[in-house]
Amino acid sequence: MTADSQRGVALLTILLLVVSITVVAGAMLASQKIVIRRSGLLFNQDQLLQDLEAGKQLAITIIRADDKLNDNDSMQDIWAQPLPPYTLGSHSITIALRDEASRFNINNLYHDDAADTDALEIFQRLLTQLNLEPEIAIAVLDWQDPDNEIYNDGGDESVLYGEQTNIRANKALPNQSLVSIDQLQEVHGVNADTLAILRPYITAVPYFVPININTASPVLLAALMEETTPQQMQTLTDLRAQQVLVSVDDLWQLPPFISMGTEERQGFESLLAVDSQAFRALITATGNSDVGIAPQRYATVLISKTNSENDDDDINNNGASNNDASNTSGNNREAKTVTVVAQRLWAFRPSF
Repeated sequence: MTADSQRGVALLTILLLVVSITVVAGAMLASQKIVIRRSGLLFNQDQLLQDLEAGKQLAITIIRADDKLNDNDSMQDIWAQPLPPYTLGSHSITIALRDEASRFNINNLYHDDAADTDALEIFQRLLTQLNLEPEIAIAVLDWQDPDNEIYNDGGDESVLYGEQTNIRANKALPNQSLVSIDQLQEVHGVNADTLAILRPYITAVPYFVPININTASPVLLAALMEETTPQQMQTLTDLRAQQVLVSVDDLWQLPPFISMGTEERQGFESLLAVDSQAFRALITATGNSDVGIAPQRYATVLISKTNSENDDDDINNNGASNNDASNTSGNNREAKTVTVVAQRLWAFRPSF
């Protein structure tokens, strides 16, 4: 091999080495960029989760602070006011609080090992107000009660409710409280359209929650009495906007409830209240928006506010051991216990 040939081979070898090194370096650089990007995304996701946790604690603090101010809950309270975004570095948190006692708790239909006939009548009237079939209330009750018979009928639940297309005829009902109102779509007689109509007026809290007459909608208030319309509740809604009802007895002094008999009033007293035992918070965490669309994550948190001596073992206190309220408030009355009952994370904004 001549000297020129040897130099050519050496040059070709060097070129191949340069190309190989360039390819390897490019692959390593691309891999490094992917790792950096992945680490950044994981960090941002973790930061958003921490933001949601901070938002949850802030919601609890707001409810505790409001509890120290008065013995009732109304739309004039601090929890009901719009809250400005809370900034955490380059991230922000927004919180919306809703009184679950302003809605009918579908789990009120069956509690303390018995069907609540008064609650059932209210739910049936609510369905009628919304031009829905009142028999839906029976189906929701049968979903919860422990037997396999249709309430006040004696028929086999699996025969009637098996006709629902998404329930097999040989499949027994769960016979337990509902975790979410979205489960109603599995109940006989309820479809997506029915649920959309019901959604603004109902909730699913895993313990008994009286209706707060200071925050309940005119539609729900009208369901408390036979042959009453939401328009007839206008006097009450106008009054409570100016003066909060401090006791359920105040309700009986207002039309049309002033015409309600004593026995009928006594049946409803346990179903009504002027304060709230459950709130739901929608927390939105927004990340850094320097590049592209700012990432967002959402959480809904069910928060209970109950008397310490009346705390129910059925309330799930998982993860909420540090959320107990102090024993006394600023006005020397016993503060209520504020705890997280349930929490759900969302990648998209849920209905609220």
